[in-house]
Amino acid sequence: MGNARWLGVCRWVHILLVVGYVFVTIMIVIVLLVVFGVRMANWVRWMMIVGWFGVCFGGVVLVEWLGLSPGKGCRRPISSEEERLSKLLKEVWRRIGSEGKREMQFLILSASDRRDGSLGLRTIMISSGTLILASDEELRGILAHELGHLRDGDRILEAASLASGMLALGFRLGCRLIRRGFRLNWTAGLLLLALLSPVLLSLWFFFCVDLVFRGLEWVLVKLGDVRQDCFAARSGCGKGLRDWLEKSGLAVNVSRIRRLEKMV
Repeated sequence: MGNARWLGVCRWVHILLVVGYVFVTIMIVIVLLVVFGVRMANWVRWMMIVGWFGVCFGGVVLVEWLGLSPGKGCRRPISSEEERLSKLLKEVWRRIGSEGKREMQFLILSASDRRDGSLGLRTIMISSGTLILASDEELRGILAHELGHLRDGDRILEAASLASGMLALGFRLGCRLIRRGFRLNWTAGLLLLALLSPVLLSLWFFFCVDLVFRGLEWVLVKLGDVRQDCFAARSGCGKGLRDWLEKSGLAVNVSRIRRLEKMV
């Protein structure tokens, strides 16, 4: 019980951290615009803040709602795959005592070595290799773990943190472009450095803030995985998840296997 409460507190810390980071990034943009002499009415600033929050937290939901592919190598399941996954997911809903009113959808990752995951509010992504190798009980464990992420909004938080870090990504890409210029010749490198320096100086603060944020979020994301392992165990799917982690053979799963052995 104590661990469950602690993990619940960590979830709220994660929420506050991401919301704070999104707010800080847009405020830095507004301050930079003011420093560079851009005049804005108060309502424009509020619209920028609201719009930025909408983009960060709603972008992945819009992608999901439009049915757009989150990346290469994803496909819709064929009828037999859809029936199997839907049946197992209904059993997971039943085990946790819920009607399963939220309609879920599935995507199949064509690369068999890709990790299973989830997206947005209602999309579960299963590797084609998992479909072939995992038993029904193991698939129930995987579905329970990913269902927990979707129910708690973990994937929305992760998408928001990625979106709000785009300016820091611009700094990294600019530095990479300058390094490639110097690899070609010194003239090209110095020219790129002169052209991109004003932009990089503006984005440098975003990069520093992003480094601190990423370190804190990495810990909270790991704790989120622990929380969903607990959720799978409480829903009666812990053994299947543990068996699949053992079958996958990844060294990174050793601590998760030990933890699940204590729960089951």
